[in-house]
Amino acid sequence: MVSALRKIRKKLLEEKRAQRYFFYAIGEIVLVVIGILIALQINTWNKEKQNRVLETTILENLKEDLEIQKELIQEQIDFETSILIQVDSAKTFVSDTADKTVLERLFRDLGARRTFKANRATFSNMISSGSINLIANADLQNKIVRYFQRLDYTESVVNNNNLYMVDSNFGAFVANNGLGLEVDENNNIVATTKFTNKDKATILSQLTYRSAGSDSVKNLSETLLQVTNDLIREIEHYLQ
Repeated sequence: MVSALRKIRKKLLEEKRAQRYFFYAIGEIVLVVIGILIALQINTWNKEKQNRVLETTILENLKEDLEIQKELIQEQIDFETSILIQVDSAKTFVSDTADKTVLERLFRDLGARRTFKANRATFSNMISSGSINLIANADLQNKIVRYFQRLDYTESVVNNNNLYMVDSNFGAFVANNGLGLEVDENNNIVATTKFTNKDKATILSQLTYRSAGSDSVKNLSETLLQVTNDLIREIEHYLQ
């Protein structure tokens, strides 16, 4: 086609048909412009198609991460629930007749805590690469960002709770024998140690404190679990 156009142009020039050549040149420019516009449009279509494929891949990967996050959140809830049960059990041993060796073991068990785990691999990659902008639905994009802000907040609260409430306070109480337990000549805990009313009040206060920490984390985790389920449904609906 290019060869034919060149021949026509050459013929017109040789015949000195300036006016016809002028209109021909305009027509040739128009054809070139139309060709460029068509090529750009095709390229845009192809790029958009590629973006939609990438968007689907990103959301499917994110959904997999959220499914794993659900399991991690449920494990956190189960752990905190077990702590609350142990606290209730320990309270029954704060009496004159209870076996203090059991109470000491329960308190040591209550010194355990679980680090909250945030599964944000796909989201971190989305942010660093800018691929989060491939999500065409602005509302869904905003919900994803807000979800991970909530996830970061939960992680911060749980880990600070572990550091200050469990380790620095309750853990130190246990390590320093805040229970006031006695040992015999063989360094074994005396099961019949008597607690004063002041001792009992201090011990029950510590148990209440430990319970409050786990209860707050449990409630926070349950809310996050619901939000996680909601976001998974949003993504599934969008992908359909």
